[in-house]
Amino acid sequence: MRHRRQVLGALVGTLLLFSGAAQAQQASRLLSLTLPAGPGPHPAVILLHGCSGILDNQPMWQQFLRDRGYASANVDSFTLRRVSEICTDFTRVRMPDRVRDAYDALVEMADRPDIDAQRIAVMGFSNGGVATLAALTRAVESQLMPGSPRFRAGVAVYPDCALTSPRFYAPILTLIGELDDWTPSAECVTLGQKIAPGRPAFTTNVLPKAHHAFDNLNQPYHYDGNARNLHKHNGYGATVEGNRPATELARQAVEIFLKQALVPAEGH
Repeated sequence: MRHRRQVLGALVGTLLLFSGAAQAQQASRLLSLTLPAGPGPHPAVILLHGCSGILDNQPMWQQFLRDRGYASANVDSFTLRRVSEICTDFTRVRMPDRVRDAYDALVEMADRPDIDAQRIAVMGFSNGGVATLAALTRAVESQLMPGSPRFRAGVAVYPDCALTSPRFYAPILTLIGELDDWTPSAECVTLGQKIAPGRPAFTTNVLPKAHHAFDNLNQPYHYDGNARNLHKHNGYGATVEGNRPATELARQAVEIFLKQALVPAEGH
């Protein structure tokens, strides 16, 4: 518990320094931009990878999104910082940097004529799921420039829900395994219970018999003793395993959620 309080305090404190402004003349943040058929403008989803970087689950989700009429793109927070992974040390890439990357990508995506700037969601996995939750907090929104784009919704896939505040500006769906020992589902259930009445919806789907990284379908059951884990007494160790039934349930939930959350604005 002491470790989690320290990380949460550091996260909230540093996020207050986030300006929300895109860096001028930087390289494109939109990696593997995928567009559905038709001229658009299309709704879109920006994908934030986990602590291992971009894995096979993200192309799978991009295909899923394209088949349902959504554009999508990955955001690589590691390569430009010369980092290969942060699973063993989360401090190698700070959470405010990941949030800033997400908003830089949002600005770039929203500026495209084939994208509907009012219908862009963010979807993150594990550490990227934490970045998704952090990006949608009121604390970050309050620092965005007037008139700059906002995310319409967020999907956080197996995030650590202990690392953010319960004040969000957009609806959120969390998807997490029942057996997850790296980012326990109970933390997301508890976070949802803290959402004040009248705030944007925060929904948690706990997927039966699923471990962390359930949507990495080629991942066999594996316990990684070197993984940094804020929920273990010694601070390390986590189980990962792909799970096809859990992934199918997650896909169904995402389809329903995005259809509702990214509905065109009235008169649009």
